[in-house]
Amino acid sequence: MDAEEGRENERVNLADDPSNRAMVQMDLHLLPPEILLEILSRLPIKSLIDFKITSHAGYNLIADPSLPLMFRDRVSDSDPCLILFNYNSPISRRLYFLDSEDWSRGVRNIDPPQHSEVYNLVGSCNGLLCLSFPIIVGSSVSHRLLIYNPFVGDAVRVPPANPFPNQSEVFGFGFHPRTGEFKVVRIVRYDKIVAVANLNVFTTVRESMVQVFTVGKIEWRNKGAPPPPPRFTVAVRNRPAEALVEGSLNWVIVGARDRISRIISFELADEVFVEIPRPPCQRFASLDYSLSVLNGCLSATGLVNAVQFDIWVMKQYHVEESWVKQFSFDPYFPGAWPSFLRRVPKVICALKNDEILLRYDDNSLVSYDPVEKRFKTLQISGLPNYFQALPFLPSLFSAKATMNLQL
Repeated sequence: MDAEEGRENERVNLADDPSNRAMVQMDLHLLPPEILLEILSRLPIKSLIDFKITSHAGYNLIADPSLPLMFRDRVSDSDPCLILFNYNSPISRRLYFLDSEDWSRGVRNIDPPQHSEVYNLVGSCNGLLCLSFPIIVGSSVSHRLLIYNPFVGDAVRVPPANPFPNQSEVFGFGFHPRTGEFKVVRIVRYDKIVAVANLNVFTTVRESMVQVFTVGKIEWRNKGAPPPPPRFTVAVRNRPAEALVEGSLNWVIVGARDRISRIISFELADEVFVEIPRPPCQRFASLDYSLSVLNGCLSATGLVNAVQFDIWVMKQYHVEESWVKQFSFDPYFPGAWPSFLRRVPKVICALKNDEILLRYDDNSLVSYDPVEKRFKTLQISGLPNYFQALPFLPSLFSAKATMNLQL
């Protein structure tokens, strides 16, 4: 039996914690509502949702509009939870929740919206997930999108974008604090038939289009082709945006002509592309590196040589001189597979104890202590095989209520 199948009956909404049961059994009339709200705002998200489900009075309290704001103020960026997306099977893809404060609890299944089993995880932002569901449109694969709060349980449907001939899509999802808007960015590459000059002949060329959808609106807006140089290749490596920093989505792209890797940023407020200076490491020009966010800063990570894995951090966004090589280590620690059998590890986030959380070979989580220079493979019950892992700050705001919300 697979580990994830063995946990099929354990869901996010199970009130299986003794502290939850004690809370449910409390005589709520003994405390003033403002004191109860203060207590509730300090509980873990799992306990809050369990309390809501198992107590009528709890349901009314958690529905109080002041509680999501109070809870948000207690949540710390330095202590994220994780959302795991299992893509082991194309017909049984699942979401899981993992509390980074208590690995011993293991993973917990998250019931997907609309009882769908096939989806991809575009990104997470302010307690919301953006999920994509592939659909066949003619000869192309398109995607319908949902904005979903896995703890509140509601979702906002994103209207389908117009399909293009033989298209390939890549998405990004984020929030800009200045505008208070959540937006989805779509970069699509497609076939366009054009006439050959002075000849009665037509040929097919690959073109790119950028489209933006603001959550709460009714339609996508065309922003034209991505600005050259550089031109996009294979729709930004066919990966969703890897890092949201200061209201901007960031991708690694490869120049169509020079094959040099660059970082581009899409600023969500002004809806423009800007090239971000890459780290001052010559190897990173051609390296297949990845992006993440460490302590609120843009980070670029990659294998520089057979035994050196570098983590660069941009201390001041957009400022080339602020790149700092924060960590450098041999990622193939004792007990790991030989380097020629391994994939490059993926940096997920920084933990509250200043350790770095890494994903190895898409099937294990490892913490790295930069002071002791020590690795530890985390023993987590129910961890699925072949998963993505995204930092996630839980929220009590419903997906529908977050439209045009100043957070």
